[in-house]
Amino acid sequence: MPMEELGCSSGWGEQGKREDRRLAGVCGLANSGNSCYMNAVLQCLFSTVPLVEHLLSSHKRSQRNSPVAGVFVHLFQEVWQGQGGTSFTSPGEMRALVSSLHPQFNNQSQQDAQELLLLLLNALHDDLKNKGERRQTGSSQRLCLGRKSLSSAPAAGDSTVVTRLFEGQLSYQMLCLRCDGHSHSNQVFTILSLPIPLDSYKCSLQDCLSLFFQQSTLTCGDQKLCPECGVKRDTAVLTSMAKPPEILVLHLKRFGCHGSEKRKLRTNVLFSLDSLDLTPFLSRPSANHTSYSLYAVVNHTGDLDMGHYTALCHSTLSSSWHHFDDTTVSEVVDFLVQSPNAYILLYSRQPFHRPTIPQI
Repeated sequence: MPMEELGCSSGWGEQGKREDRRLAGVCGLANSGNSCYMNAVLQCLFSTVPLVEHLLSSHKRSQRNSPVAGVFVHLFQEVWQGQGGTSFTSPGEMRALVSSLHPQFNNQSQQDAQELLLLLLNALHDDLKNKGERRQTGSSQRLCLGRKSLSSAPAAGDSTVVTRLFEGQLSYQMLCLRCDGHSHSNQVFTILSLPIPLDSYKCSLQDCLSLFFQQSTLTCGDQKLCPECGVKRDTAVLTSMAKPPEILVLHLKRFGCHGSEKRKLRTNVLFSLDSLDLTPFLSRPSANHTSYSLYAVVNHTGDLDMGHYTALCHSTLSSSWHHFDDTTVSEVVDFLVQSPNAYILLYSRQPFHRPTIPQI
């Protein structure tokens, strides 16, 4: 049965009671103790149609036995292929996996949704790579999160569905301010962490992107080694995007320090549902499509210590948006494209089609 036939429907059960079947891919998640950060991230992954199709495709069923991919497959099956009128499920297997991946997540404290998303993508990539789903690529240095916020990522030279969907490449042109010597480097990313203009009540997503890609100067402890001078020098750095990813994940840096005080930026960031254009930030003009459409948002409300995560996701089956607050799911009638709570934005370069995953 194709996935299109698994949408909303209603009927009568054997006991004569009315049974309402939820829309495939739209399912609440139980909170198992401050796990809203995980639930919000998972809802965004449920809405990433190419990832869902890949993991649930018939020729990938062997992934069920993989330590990480298997957990994703089981949960994706329950959300996308589950039967009956159950409006939510408990992601207990995924919670156990998250707890085992890093000590930071092995407790019932609220954690950072962006850090969890990066952890899950890296873990899924490593698992698929080790199971033989790989394709050799170039040997460019592979890092995540972009400038000023870098962490380890999948090892260079291996390609899986994770890297093919989420991986892009940044280009750095560096100029020595003493001898004008030039150098160049590339960094592969899966998430771009964007600064938000300080002391601003309202800004646009383009403002955040422009701030990220603006020319910067590295001085003092951040100086770079100049190949011509042979010593570290003050360096001007121009950042651009050499390769746009298929799925663009943008993390708004709302949490930071103001002196010794930790604070959250509540700036209204205006963002578009479609036509997010990366052309001004490309290393070179591209004939490829570089206009993106929004399909998922992670919101964070409240303060740093007592905050709460929810998600807004677009359904390709109903062409509507839904709000996910743990077990509570509601259709969004009027989607606002500005929010003081937006924390992670997921854009797709290609419009998602209606999934065609066979029923189990």
